[in-house]
Amino acid sequence: MIIDRIKKAYNDGDRSSLVFKNVINSFGIKSIGILISLMLIPLSITYVGPVEYGIWLTVSSVIGWMNQFDFGLGNGLRNQLTTDYSHKNYGTSRMYISSTYAILILISVAFFIIFIFFHQIIDWASIFNIPEDLAPFIDNIVIIVLISFCAQFVLQLIITILTAVHMNYKGNLIMTFALVLSIFGMVFLYYFTESNLTYLVLVFAFAPVVSMIIFTLFYFRFDLKMIKPSFKVIEIKKSKGLINAGWMFFIIQLCTLALYQTSNLIIANVLSLEDVSVYNVVYKYFTALFMVVMVILNPYWTGFAEAFELNDFVWIKKSMIFLRKIFFYFIGMNFICVMISPFVFKFWIGDRLEIPFYVTLFLGIYFLAFYWYNSHLVLINGVGKLKVQVITILICSLVNIPLSIAFGKIFGLNGVIVANS
Repeated sequence: MIIDRIKKAYNDGDRSSLVFKNVINSFGIKSIGILISLMLIPLSITYVGPVEYGIWLTVSSVIGWMNQFDFGLGNGLRNQLTTDYSHKNYGTSRMYISSTYAILILISVAFFIIFIFFHQIIDWASIFNIPEDLAPFIDNIVIIVLISFCAQFVLQLIITILTAVHMNYKGNLIMTFALVLSIFGMVFLYYFTESNLTYLVLVFAFAPVVSMIIFTLFYFRFDLKMIKPSFKVIEIKKSKGLINAGWMFFIIQLCTLALYQTSNLIIANVLSLEDVSVYNVVYKYFTALFMVVMVILNPYWTGFAEAFELNDFVWIKKSMIFLRKIFFYFIGMNFICVMISPFVFKFWIGDRLEIPFYVTLFLGIYFLAFYWYNSHLVLINGVGKLKVQVITILICSLVNIPLSIAFGKIFGLNGVIVANS
């Protein structure tokens, strides 16, 4: 009986079935990705050491800020594409996709040129609080990471497109394959090379680029051939509407930068690079659980956008009740993760890093708030009602950085986590 109901839910072809299919398919793909990402951490720390690993985390998080500077185009395209694709307006979809790619390439090239200019006069070793013996390597590492993220800035649009047309799990496959490439690369480095931070950065920076190139070519050749981009249909003027629709998303992205992407830099400067590694190990631990929840949440953004377009408010209400029920299961799983964490870290990390229990406890609390926030965010973003979110996230982002610095100086790593919460 249960198996029959699952088969029916999987194969019905309506909106709920598409969401359910994405959730089920994504679980398997994400589970592999989570397992590999957890394996990569101890392997990386063993290969280069906690301080050097902290350098990679800090540099990549700062250079990764450029992902927020697409002027809301990605999210604007996502909602527009969901509407056009659901009405089978493939010509309009191709125009928007092609134009968005063109605009992102221009932004990426401009960002690279500006960054290279300022790169000559910036003391990266000072900004990242790099030890003197590692300072000579930092300029090359920054350039490597910059090139990688400029490429990803454009290439990651394929994930947005797949999500917009109810193919979330295929987007997850891209990032999981990147992790597969990373683990093969790290195993090779571990067994055949001496400890070298530059080699580690090359593997981690370019595995996603290679994966995105391969799958972008594949999906536009087969699954998305009806809406594959073309130079012939680029219309920048018409696509300005995406920026107009996405400007609130852009403000939210900039504020998100201050909320979620500055912690590594603050910890590196107020505390130490080893604390960056500690923070990220525990964060990754809870992310493994949170990824399971996000597998459920992500398809609902597209589902809510489509339902709102068709005035299907009954489906929206039923879905929100379901997502709030999931939150209570998440509380229980989160509590178990906190309690068993000392045993997990002993098995997973061993003696490579010392993980204080209170860091785990406070990050566990943080992720409870983070889930409640995200479960409502998919609805707000899907229906495009963003004003309240813009106001609240502006206030939070203005407070977060000074509060994190102040609490970090007083309470250490726990203080930064409490400030974020």
